[in-house]
Amino acid sequence: MYDLTAFGHWFCALFFDFREQHQGIEMITIIGCNKGGAAKTTTAINLAVALAEKGADVCLVDADAQRSASRWYAEREASEKKPQITLIEKRDNISATLRSLDEKYDHIIVDVAGRNSRELITGGTVAHQIIAPHQCSQLDLDTMVELQQQIVAIRDLNPELKVYCYQTMATTNPLLQGNERHEFLEYVSEFDALTPLQSVACYRKVYRDVMSLGLSVIETDNLKAKEEVMSLYHEVFGC
Repeated sequence: MYDLTAFGHWFCALFFDFREQHQGIEMITIIGCNKGGAAKTTTAINLAVALAEKGADVCLVDADAQRSASRWYAEREASEKKPQITLIEKRDNISATLRSLDEKYDHIIVDVAGRNSRELITGGTVAHQIIAPHQCSQLDLDTMVELQQQIVAIRDLNPELKVYCYQTMATTNPLLQGNERHEFLEYVSEFDALTPLQSVACYRKVYRDVMSLGLSVIETDNLKAKEEVMSLYHEVFGC
């Protein structure tokens, strides 16, 4: 005779363990900061493709009036590139839209403008995480003061929000990389609301080249760029 009670306990434990392991995998991720030219759209489109390549149903939200992600998407659609990604455009208060999309898609990647935007604030109230790309330049790093203030306010409404600081457009010169990285991490350490990522994206021409083709660097033969994107993918999504 099987002990159905024991089996029931075992099954419930297995179910809740599975659910716990998979909670947070489906999420709303905002790519945003308060400085233009920090590779936000580049980060957004590459993460979207990386997730889609792994079988996720991905929606890319272009919440930036410059429409860089939308133009990239138009090129991708025109060339009928696989995997397919859904794109929508939304401005101003995007919180209700993101909640609705979160019920339909595995992952929502949101590209917001490089400034103190309404989209960043309203999106942050419902997002699971924010990835804030920054170059290791004084102009970029100075904007972290404002970003920290925004995050503190957003967490009053969304206390579980995770915020990661991602170094982008880093030097490829091996003689300079160590010092640049040290300076970046030292500055980020001053802001307790921001968690620095181990992953780093270097300044590579291929990141610019693929934008006009509707591609991701993981769909090219540039191994270093592919490794950078996949490192970010694994670190942030844990898969």
